[in-house]
Amino acid sequence: MFKHIMLPVDRHLPPEVRKAADVAGQVAKWQSAKITLISVTGAHMGESSETEAEIDKELAEFTEQLAAESGSDVSMRKIHSVDVAAEVDSDLTRAAEEIGADLVIVGTHAPRITDYIFSSHAGYLAKHASMSVFVVR
Repeated sequence: MFKHIMLPVDRHLPPEVRKAADVAGQVAKWQSAKITLISVTGAHMGESSETEAEIDKELAEFTEQLAAESGSDVSMRKIHSVDVAAEVDSDLTRAAEEIGADLVIVGTHAPRITDYIFSSHAGYLAKHASMSVFVVR
C-alpha cells in the first residue's frame, strides 16, 4: 500500500519526533517501504552552540538507528531555508512531492491556544499535502 514514507525531523529530535519515528519504522517494516527523513535547517533566533557538523552527526546516527530498528532503507535529506519559521510548512509539502512520498508521518504536540489561530506544522501538512498524512501525538 505505501512504498515511500516521509518523516519530517526537528534537529533537536524532541519526543514527538522520536514517537513518530517509531511509528514510521513499524509502518515501513509492515509495508516494506523506504523512509526519507527531511530536516529543514537555517538560521534561528536563540540558536544553540552546536556546529553544523555536530547536528549532521546526530541526524546521521538517528538515520542509522531507524534503519537498524525498522530493517528499512532510510535516507536523510536536508533543506536549507533562509527563514525556517516562515518557510518550513511549504518546504515540507514541496519535499514530499519531490521525493514521491505516498505517506507523511509527522509528530505533533497536544493543541495549544496558538494552534487555534495558526496551524501547527502537522496540521498544515494534513490540510495541504496531496498524499496521506499520519499525525502522531
